[in-house]
Amino acid sequence: MRILQLCHKPPFPPSDGGSIAMNQITQGLLDKGYRVKVFALVPSGMEHMLEKIPESYIESTEFESHPIHTVIKPLPALLNLITGKSYNIARFYNKKVENRLREILQNEEYDIIQMEGLYLTPYLPVIRDHTGTPILFRSHNIEHFIWERLAKSTSNPLKKMYLKILAARLRKYEMKTVHQVDGLVAISPVDLRFFQRNGFSQPAVTIPVGMDEIIEDEGETEVLENSVFHLGRMDWRPNLDGMKWFFDYVWPIVVSKNPALTFVLAGINIPQHFYQYQGHNVVIAGEVPDARAFLQRHHLMVVPLQSGGGMRVKIIEGMATGKPIVSTSIGAEGIDCTHKENILLADTPDEMANAILHCFDNPDLMLQLGQNARMFAIAYHSMPAIINKLTDFYQTFYASE
Repeated sequence: MRILQLCHKPPFPPSDGGSIAMNQITQGLLDKGYRVKVFALVPSGMEHMLEKIPESYIESTEFESHPIHTVIKPLPALLNLITGKSYNIARFYNKKVENRLREILQNEEYDIIQMEGLYLTPYLPVIRDHTGTPILFRSHNIEHFIWERLAKSTSNPLKKMYLKILAARLRKYEMKTVHQVDGLVAISPVDLRFFQRNGFSQPAVTIPVGMDEIIEDEGETEVLENSVFHLGRMDWRPNLDGMKWFFDYVWPIVVSKNPALTFVLAGINIPQHFYQYQGHNVVIAGEVPDARAFLQRHHLMVVPLQSGGGMRVKIIEGMATGKPIVSTSIGAEGIDCTHKENILLADTPDEMANAILHCFDNPDLMLQLGQNARMFAIAYHSMPAIINKLTDFYQTFYASE
């Protein structure tokens, strides 16, 4: 079976949640003997990722990449308001990309075309015009939820109004476009139920983020016992807003009651203004060379998201590594975890601060949370089982032939 995997950004190297989720599918399918061609857009600011892609990956995936200019510019953004179209989506359309897709589909045949995320869907018409191959939409997030929550959490009136317009247009586009594909591959049961409640009736399946590289216990790793940490890409707006909320409202409560604790923030593209927090029991580590080693070395993970959607890959990674985790409900959304069993959920500054303090006052609780989280990850996020589920889904499109 030959798969054309269309990606909204390079899936390699797998350095953030989205690229990890895409690369897992690529590698899982290759391991099962499927032929996979990876066709990736390269949004502005991600060009450096291409330098890290090994020749072996390029050869095994028939990889090709296409730069697109996605930088938000005031004049085009303003003019877009007149059109009534989604500016979020319009930034990902490129005529050269469309022409290249047309050329590929005219010369090659595929059994499945999988679109990774909503930002590939501007190319649906050209794909439909040139092939009858089943088109599957892999929903990484319910995108308009992210923008609705951003608008809700923004205090600036003009910015709030603009974000509401973006969110409304994106919702209209997303709810219309999902009905134009042949099948839905949702990243979480929550997302799948949302689409089905809103009329999606085509074949659908939940394919969550899996873990195969860090399921094995690494043995005796020295853990910084008084460390609290967050690991995430800091050029993603929900991460940025969530961490600002945490530093401004949660961490001051924590250190006032337990000054022995240290918070460590790691991730790529941390804005310069975040370094103002450094020194107040805070370490800004920036990009770390080995995310797995960082996870193992630090103790309590926090995920303070106030917006977002889909599934937090870093939570699954943390669970697979046996980390106790404190998260907002939104941060853990899409993961079938259980409060007080394999995670602690806290949505206000006082709740999150108290949850963190309670953990360090009760080491046995932290140990049990981490063990339960690890067992949950092994039971529900094993990569081989997930890939088998996906390939079974692929076969349903040919079962009646």
